[in-house]
Amino acid sequence: MGDLDIIVGSDDAPAVIQAFVGLPGVAQVLAQGREKASVVLSQGLQVDLLVVRDHQFAAALHHFTGSKEHNIAMRELAKSLGLRISEHGIMDEKTQAWLPVATEDDVFRAVGLPYIPPELREDGSELAAAKSSHLPRLVEMQDIRGDLHVHSTWSDGRHTILEMAEAARARGYDYIAIADHSRSLGVAGGLSPEELVAQIEEIRQLNRRWDDFRILAGAEVDILPDGTLDYDDELLSRLDVVVASVHSAMNQDRETMTQRIIAAMRNPYVDIIGHPTGRVLGWRDPYEVDVERLIAAAAETGTALEINASPERLDLKDVHARMAKDAGVWLAVNTDAHRMEGLEQMHYGVTTARRGWLEKGHVLNCLPLEELLRNLKRHRRREA
Repeated sequence: MGDLDIIVGSDDAPAVIQAFVGLPGVAQVLAQGREKASVVLSQGLQVDLLVVRDHQFAAALHHFTGSKEHNIAMRELAKSLGLRISEHGIMDEKTQAWLPVATEDDVFRAVGLPYIPPELREDGSELAAAKSSHLPRLVEMQDIRGDLHVHSTWSDGRHTILEMAEAARARGYDYIAIADHSRSLGVAGGLSPEELVAQIEEIRQLNRRWDDFRILAGAEVDILPDGTLDYDDELLSRLDVVVASVHSAMNQDRETMTQRIIAAMRNPYVDIIGHPTGRVLGWRDPYEVDVERLIAAAAETGTALEINASPERLDLKDVHARMAKDAGVWLAVNTDAHRMEGLEQMHYGVTTARRGWLEKGHVLNCLPLEELLRNLKRHRRREA
């Protein structure tokens, strides 16, 4: 993230500016004017504030939620219609009169377009999609039916399987997949094969509690440096869902890493590749991997790719999620939650999915339980 823009609608701009620069946590005031101010917070983040009149707020909101390319495309379209559009509003160039703009809908309506969600205001291609009525009906939080990658106290989670399940059920989910770490990740308390078998049995027993909810027995299985998996196929076949992830040897060269992950995709029991590029925002860059080849292999093998909703990861990122969607690859939006509160981070993943132009029909865990199970790779292969 570069900087943070804040827009405030007020008729008393100086008072808002003064309150803003005096906030706790402001380490430095870079600029301060009547309607604008820029500060640096103690964490090093620059925050810019613009105060506009209430009647200008919708136009300003549209301007600052759009990329440079989106705003240029909007200005060119407006100009072709005899209008001038900016963060201050929309003006009729012939009469020099300001058009009434109360909402962002009014901004788009003025140039003959339907509403374009903020997540799509990127490169200008969204205007063409809007003109031709091809904007996607973006996935929403209420479309999510479950979470296919969460942890428990069996590995490095903070809460028990039952606690994680009850928290998911309280959110209105139909299912949750317990995907604790495998044995090679000892630092995270990875499960031995014997422990995984015992966990599967615990899950089967717990599922007797509900008629409207199901815990799926899963695992987050390490993809070892040579592309093999941390458990054998016989054990993997006992699970409902398998997430395969890289947690070691992240300094491999691009070709080796790419082949490593593709090898895991070719396993018939690997349903999802977890956090496919391995990035941890602010701490670790993605490992060297050819994402386009991963997407092609995912399409070929029927393997889903994860959008990891943890705000530290957001992996896949939006651009790659859109590429995967266009290739016909399922995406699974999962939290990778290690505690009950982590389930609340699902909205970060949904936002990333929306930025990738995903509809609910592209997201694996928007499916009802039985349909989900039918669409996991292991079951599709069996039916074939």
